[in-house]
Amino acid sequence: MKLFDPGLGRKYAHNTKRIINKDGSFNVVRKGIRNQRYQQLLKMSTFQFLLNITFVYLLFNLLFASAYLIIGTDSISFANEDIQDMPPVLKALFFSMQTFTTVGFGSIYPNDPMANFISGMEAMAGWLFFAVATGLVYGRFSRPSARILFSNNALISPFKDGKGLMFKVVNRRPNVLMEMEARVMLAMDVDEGEEVFRRYFNLKLESSTIHFFPLSWTLIHPINDSSPIYGLNADDLKSKSAELLILIKGFDDTFSKHVHLRFSYTSDEWVWGARFVRNYQSQENGEILLDIDAVHDYELTEE
Repeated sequence: MKLFDPGLGRKYAHNTKRIINKDGSFNVVRKGIRNQRYQQLLKMSTFQFLLNITFVYLLFNLLFASAYLIIGTDSISFANEDIQDMPPVLKALFFSMQTFTTVGFGSIYPNDPMANFISGMEAMAGWLFFAVATGLVYGRFSRPSARILFSNNALISPFKDGKGLMFKVVNRRPNVLMEMEARVMLAMDVDEGEEVFRRYFNLKLESSTIHFFPLSWTLIHPINDSSPIYGLNADDLKSKSAELLILIKGFDDTFSKHVHLRFSYTSDEWVWGARFVRNYQSQENGEILLDIDAVHDYELTEE
């Protein structure tokens, strides 16, 4: 069934890249967005998140350490005489860190009204910083996200009495996913000279839902006379910039919430005349061994 526009637009220039990137994001650079830092902190990698938190923590301490240097480190007293000979910069920085984290005052403490006022303001800033950081950490850990691995390629394989377009997915996490649903669309370009129009087609799947997802799942679109791919070859699809657009939804039993994933295969990622190799087998003790990394494996057919 042809779609008019699923929300991805129809008119494009000739040099448009793929619609959905490999990480599931759309190939759209949005201009004019405001206040997106919170979403970025939730979605960035753990290393980037820790790097950002550390940077802000050090920035706050350097700013307050500069304030202590301006009023003079004589306003800071040291109970331990061994650290009184430190450079003023280190004295101010260490005092700032103890105040910001609210672990002081112990061996270092303020001794005049201005230093007490600044340290009080810094303690309040520290409370706010760690409250926000704690909320971000909780948000990152409590936000449900699926780690579904897609096969590297989509295959044009023998299927029943004809051929089928298929790809495989597998859950990379030990959590339980169930009530899985898949929707697959095909986007193809129609060149009309100065403008390129995209046409979208819903692809009918052999099975678009499964109740349980403990193993890998092979999604198959039969290529028959009602399929938009019927009669086309690899060169035809490449000239039309064909792209397989995939949306998968499932219920995460761990978080009791639904998760969504997006993925795509461009025409140069389709392999013709191949079939997937089964990536699970029964053990002697009756258990089923699933090889997650083997979801990409395929073998060429004689056709």
